[in-house]
Amino acid sequence: MLSQLKILFVDDHVGLRDCMTESLKKKKSSFEFVCANDYETCIEALKEHGDIKVVILDLNLNGKSGLDIIPEIKKISPKTSILIYTMFNDPIHVENSLLAGIQGYITKDATIDELAVAILSVAKGNSYFNKIAADFMQTFLGQKNNFQEIKNDLDYLFYNYKALSAKEREVFILLSQGMSIADIAKKLGKSEKTVINQRTAVYSKLFISDRYELIEKAKLLGFIL
Repeated sequence: MLSQLKILFVDDHVGLRDCMTESLKKKKSSFEFVCANDYETCIEALKEHGDIKVVILDLNLNGKSGLDIIPEIKKISPKTSILIYTMFNDPIHVENSLLAGIQGYITKDATIDELAVAILSVAKGNSYFNKIAADFMQTFLGQKNNFQEIKNDLDYLFYNYKALSAKEREVFILLSQGMSIADIAKKLGKSEKTVINQRTAVYSKLFISDRYELIEKAKLLGFIL
């Protein structure tokens, strides 16, 4: 029997939310949902259910921004992954969500299958961005000024570092020490393919393009001198 994956679904459109949770449970019997429709019920649910692994969060909750809840979510349940699920597909909402430190972003025109994939991805400590968000990220990172701001913002770097899974952090540190993929795989008892996948996740979450940038960010975080 598969272990249950507890998910908090925060959306003020009750009919849509309930329909989605039922459809998702039919897709994945391991999904177990707790529902909330505003800031207060979201916080109450997190305090009551300490085993919530994923929060699916709408960006518009009774006229308030869902992003305002994120700091409290992280305070109460720092290991919980946050997946934005919204009707907004514009660059401003995507950028603000990224800066808030979310693990995934998916729009409401996505299929049930894609939403299920996104939930499983962030639950495993990975990130998931649907095409709209991913396309914006490429544009955002391609703009030199914005990228420079990210590189120089230690708070933002540390915030993203905390979004790495424990295994990804381990790989990040070993890479910063100059170890090769083969040596890391041997040290950790993993396949090289697994280490490469974890390196890809690290590069994505920390906005790193090569080993040099990884070392520079490791210095900023204090892992190497």
